[in-house]
Amino acid sequence: MKISVNQIQCKRCGSIITSEHSHDLKWCKCRGVAVDGGRDYLKRMTGDPPSEFLELSKWEE
Repeated sequence: MKISVNQIQCKRCGSIITSEHSHDLKWCKCRGVAVDGGRDYLKRMTGDPPSEFLELSKWEE
């Protein structure tokens, strides 16, 4: 399966963030979570203080 959209939503600030390509690290508005990897890999990071997130990524076969 291939990643078609690499995306999460921060539960604290509500930001939806998308990584478009490999090494494309994006933080939400409150810097509670980040997404990276584009269509190559899924990487999630938390800030300080950390926040939880909803997984919104999509896959294609």
